Amino acid sequence: MTAAPATGVSIFLPTHRRGREVRQGPIRLGNLIRAARKLLLSGGLPASEADAVLAPASRLVDDDDFWQYQNHGLAVFLNAAGMWIFQVPLPMTEQVVAGPRFHIRPMLPLLAADGRFQVLTMTAGKVRLFEASRYDLLEVRSGVLPESLVEEMGPFDSGNDYANDYENPVHASPGARPNTGSIGVTNAQVYGDSPAEWTKARVVEFTRRVAAAVDELSAADPVPVVLVAGSEIGGHFGGFTTLGTLLAGVIETNPEAMDDGQLHEAAYAIARPVLDADRTNAIARFEALLGAGDARAATGPHDVVLAAQQGRVDTLLLPVDDRAPGQDEPDTNHVGPADSAQTPGWAGQDLLEVAAVQTLRQGGHLHLRGEAGSPRPEVGAILRY
Repeated sequence: MTAAPATGVSIFLPTHRRGREVRQGPIRLGNLIRAARKLLLSGGLPASEADAVLAPASRLVDDDDFWQYQNHGLAVFLNAAGMWIFQVPLPMTEQVVAGPRFHIRPMLPLLAADGRFQVLTMTAGKVRLFEASRYDLLEVRSGVLPESLVEEMGPFDSGNDYANDYENPVHASPGARPNTGSIGVTNAQVYGDSPAEWTKARVVEFTRRVAAAVDELSAADPVPVVLVAGSEIGGHFGGFTTLGTLLAGVIETNPEAMDDGQLHEAAYAIARPVLDADRTNAIARFEALLGAGDARAATGPHDVVLAAQQGRVDTLLLPVDDRAPGQDEPDTNHVGPADSAQTPGWAGQDLLEVAAVQTLRQGGHLHLRGEAGSPRPEVGAILRY
C-alpha cells in the first residue's frame, strides 16, 4: 500500500480483546462502512464501484473469529486493489476518511523512532520475545530465537532428579585393586562434573545461544531491548550479548510470575528514559540549529515536505496529536483537490503525512513532540545538507 490509491478509504476504530465490549467492534465497523460509502458517492464514485471497494470490510462485520483476536485499535485501508488490516496497540478514535490517498496520520505514533522497543523474557523453560511500545506489547515468533533449553539442548530438569539430564559419573576403584562392591568413593575418584555444575554449564551455554540469536535479530532491527530474567541468567546474558547500549536494562525477576500487563508496565519503565532520550536529543539539536540560523533546520510544512521529497530530511519532528488547528492556527498542513469545495468530506493531501512517508522511505527518523492539550508545536526537520 505504498503507492497512492486512485480512491482510498481509511477506517479507524477502537477494539477490545475480551469482555462484552468485543461485540461493539462489528457494530462500529458497520457504521463506519456506511459512512465511507456516502463519502465515496459524494466524491463521484459510482455505487457499484463503491460497494466493490468496501466489500472486503463488509465481510469482516460477520466474521466472529476475527473479532475474538483484537488489539486496542483497528485500522482498515481499502481501495480497488484490496484491503489492508492493522491491529494496533493504541486506542483509535472512530474515523473514516476517503480521498485520493490513504490517511495514515493516526498510525504515526507507531512509526516514530521513539515508539518501539523489545522485551525478552527468559527462563530455562521458556524464552519469549515481545514487540512493545508505550501502549502495549505483543509476542512475536522470530524463527531464530531458541524457545527453551529443552528444545535447544535436550531434556532438562531444574529440580533434584537428574535422571533425565545427568549421566552418573563413572566410579573408579583405586589403582591395581578390583571393585569388590559398595565402597565409599571420594570426589577425586569421580570423573565428570557434579549434577549442579553440569546443569549450570547447560544454562550458561543456552544463555549464550539466546544472546547470539538476539544479536542477530538486533542487527536487522536495532531497537532497545529490555531483558526480564533471574539474576544468574541476566548476568550471563549481559556478558555474552553485543547489544551494547541497546540493552536498555535487566529486570531481575521470574517473568513467568508476571502477566502481560505487569510485564509491559515494568519493561516500559526501564525503556522509557532510553526512548525519550532520542527524542529529547533530536529536539535539542533542532532548536540549536534553528537558533544559530543554520539552514539545516527547516520549518513549515511546505519547506519540510519539499526537503523530504528530495531525500534531505534526517530527522522529522511532528506534533504528537492529530487534531485540526485551532481558530488562531491556520490549517497549512493540507492541500485539497481543485474541486474540494464541491466535495464535502473528501480528504485533501496531508502535507505532514507526505513528509513522514518520504522521510521514512529515505531512511530518516520520525519523532513526535508536544503533549495533547498543550500549544501545538511547530513542524520542523533536521536536514542532511
